[in-house]
Amino acid sequence: MAHMARTLAEGPGIPGPHLHAGFTKDRWMVGTLGAMAPLALLAGLALGPRAAVHLALGLGTALLLHLGLALGERIVRGRVLHPSWTSSLVAGAIAALSSLAVAPYAVTAGIAALAVALKFAQGWVFGRKYLNPVAAAKVLLLGLMTATLGLERGLMYHPHHLDWIDMWTREGFEGGLWFLAWGDWGPGLSLLLWKTHTWMGGVSGLATLLIGSLATWLLRYKWRISVSFLGTMGLLALLLAGLTRGDPLLRLAFHLFTGSVIFLAFFMATEPQSTPMSAGGQYLFGVGLGILTFLLQQLNVLGGSVLALVAMNLFTPLLDRVGLGRPVGLERRKDAR
Repeated sequence: MAHMARTLAEGPGIPGPHLHAGFTKDRWMVGTLGAMAPLALLAGLALGPRAAVHLALGLGTALLLHLGLALGERIVRGRVLHPSWTSSLVAGAIAALSSLAVAPYAVTAGIAALAVALKFAQGWVFGRKYLNPVAAAKVLLLGLMTATLGLERGLMYHPHHLDWIDMWTREGFEGGLWFLAWGDWGPGLSLLLWKTHTWMGGVSGLATLLIGSLATWLLRYKWRISVSFLGTMGLLALLLAGLTRGDPLLRLAFHLFTGSVIFLAFFMATEPQSTPMSAGGQYLFGVGLGILTFLLQQLNVLGGSVLALVAMNLFTPLLDRVGLGRPVGLERRKDAR
């Protein structure tokens, strides 16, 4: 804890992705936007014009606020501390693609604005991002809405789902997934290929998996987090299916290919600064994220992966100590003193 406090106080900047991926930060961000573009197109095909409006609001709000805050930095501090407007565009796109199409437009705009504000604020205070800006923005805004408007309108927890789904029993689980079915397809096939009751970035779970995997390879995302996160979710799904004597394939389809899991696994959980740098820390981060997300799903917090992500972000300074090598000569210098 002392190490965490010292790290927070000193605010050391963690290198941008260009220092370990072989290209500039802006190019990395443009590549991420390009990777999400096919997912946005699929969302438009599945969900209609509302998807396009959400995306336009997310991108426009993020860009306008970034330009305003950057101008404020130049006026107050004499220089722009956050020059990468492409980073804010990525935040705006993720804010839109991590929303339901039926969500109010104002919520998407609010999440995008708050995400950019949190990105700037963390840079000013700590010199780096400790919390994923979009995940933290969603938790703050939807948490406030839930506290003030009630559970039914808060968009974080949906108590009416309890009328037809019980995540802990075979009958309650398998019989309660009818709302995820698309057309004549069953819930399992719909979760994998095409669904409309989902985060817009996860309309096609299979497409998100393939595009996310390709982006991970090309853009050097932290693949250990994605693999350990999805692997943990899969193992827990199979374990629960065995305990309840349920359909293991349906369990896997639900726990892996729900939009809030498969989209987050590649485009949110791998954010460079708010996640561990060490290989061991990344594996532990993914496992912890998987356990927390699975438990929240079982409690009917179906978008609870963002809560789990923010919780795990808090442990990043500690997890960064796992697997880090000791600099050559450090022990010798200590002995010399």
